[in-house]
Amino acid sequence: MHLLSKFSRAEGSATIEFIVVGIGIITPLIYIALAVLTLHSASFAANSAAWEAARTFMTSDNVAQGNRSAIRSVQQAYVDHDVSGAAPTVSVVCTNGPCLSPGSLLTIEVESYVALPLIPRWGDGSVFAMPVSAEVTVLVDEFRQAG
Repeated sequence: MHLLSKFSRAEGSATIEFIVVGIGIITPLIYIALAVLTLHSASFAANSAAWEAARTFMTSDNVAQGNRSAIRSVQQAYVDHDVSGAAPTVSVVCTNGPCLSPGSLLTIEVESYVALPLIPRWGDGSVFAMPVSAEVTVLVDEFRQAG
């Protein structure tokens, strides 16, 4: 009996198992949470940037000024949301008439690629980047003077 009771004791192994399993489970969960929060922040920045670009384009006097102000507002929205290294692109499409004419539709699309956190980047880093985009369509006010 003395030999059997000697092998049935487990001294100190629970602590080691807890540490190994805890690190093995919690570390990936923390990384997944960081990745999801980074993508959500970038998605929110793109949506906010598209709305601000549409607003600034609509309040401009002409199309050239509207393009410049839309690009500036998109860049500022990404800075405000602390999305670094995203390099957003802005596309403006006008339908139902010329841009800034009353009754026309203005569609602004903002696209960017956001790098996932804590992944080393080799080369240009696009392998580990996720696309994020937002699109906003607004109607030019009927009482606006054509610009």
